[in-house]
Amino acid sequence: MFSAHAPALVDHIYLIDEYPPRGGHSIIRLTEKSPGGAGANVAHNLASLGVRSEIFTTLGRDEDAEYFVKNTSAIVEAEITDDKTGRVHVFVDKDGERTFFVEPNAAGKPFVRVKRGDYLYLDPFPSEKSFEVQINEAENFGGFVILNPGFPYSNLGFEKLKQILRHVDMVIMSAEEFSILRVETADFLKYVDYLIVTQGRLGSACYTKNGSFQSPAFPARVVDTTGAGDAFAAGFIFGFMNNYPIEVCLKLGNFCGAYNVERVGARNFPSRGEIGEFLARVLR
Repeated sequence: MFSAHAPALVDHIYLIDEYPPRGGHSIIRLTEKSPGGAGANVAHNLASLGVRSEIFTTLGRDEDAEYFVKNTSAIVEAEITDDKTGRVHVFVDKDGERTFFVEPNAAGKPFVRVKRGDYLYLDPFPSEKSFEVQINEAENFGGFVILNPGFPYSNLGFEKLKQILRHVDMVIMSAEEFSILRVETADFLKYVDYLIVTQGRLGSACYTKNGSFQSPAFPARVVDTTGAGDAFAAGFIFGFMNNYPIEVCLKLGNFCGAYNVERVGARNFPSRGEIGEFLARVLR
């Protein structure tokens, strides 16, 4: 079973041509609404492939909470910690680049415990208390722990991050997040067994104590990069859970990421059939 300790957020996505100067204005070409939150997206995507998945999170007492649960394939186990559910306003320009504005609301109160699971995926809540809460979750979890530090934890610096890495088996992060830390991959591998770094148009890499692996990106017509990293993570983890070689896991992650960026929204993910066809080609 895959468990995510992660914020429940509802994304409000606005497509624009370009960002206005300060005090200026820009036309919104399209608006979309989607359930979101990185860890929740990963759990949802895995559930769509038949993996038993559960999200341990916090919600409000509002329509957004009902919308989030109704449109999430994974089981949602939530504590009500606010009147309003967390919300993210995402502005996407013509190049697919995003700018985020977060209303934490219930997601800013991460007081929920993980009760079960074989794999635990930790995704930062928008709260100063998130780091300490998730150290405790990682320390007390009996299975395989995966950390998505994101910018919130990367910005804490490597010395601070080591406090949670001691209880983590795998880290999945972007090249930008990794560069903030000013460390080498070997520094991570003193604590974790797998370091996966997504590199956008360059593809992805996995570093282990036994060697490193690279996989190029697939060509894609970029519309919206929201959720691309989450799609990659779900694809990689699905391959990992099914004992595929690391090279195949990276290719599957890249395939899922490329699929996602060609559509608007964070939860565009290949179907079980499309995943099966892709794996058949790769494993041929």
